Amino acid sequence: MKEEKTKTTLYCEKSLAGAIDAYLVKANCRSRNEFFARAVRHYIAFLQKESDNEFLTPALESVMGGMIGGLEDRLAQIVFKLAVEVSMMLHVTASGAGIPEEDLIRLRAMCVNEVKELNGKISFEKAYRHQKG
Repeated sequence: MKEEKTKTTLYCEKSLAGAIDAYLVKANCRSRNEFFARAVRHYIAFLQKESDNEFLTPALESVMGGMIGGLEDRLAQIVFKLAVEVSMMLHVTASGAGIPEEDLIRLRAMCVNEVKELNGKISFEKAYRHQKG
């Protein structure tokens, strides 16, 4: 069903009318009237999209914030559990190691440098080979 039309007078600059005439074929329009109607519909859709973005962005931020917050909590729990396990290993190892304190200081410096160089991608095999010469 076709929508009822109404007559509206529109005034524009001669240069704009010339530009419209030049693009009638490219826009696949038969008249200036059709060109104006398409242009106005396009501009209205653009304005509605801007309005929708202003509404959707805070909603999206809220959802994403909730998801990231949950992920952050889970990662914090995992890191805490790993820290407890590492602490237990260190205490067990230190109880029977008998390593002089100056060697521990050098070992810590070496390990800090190693972790920095490898971006945290360390392996037991590499440490084993290093210790065995």
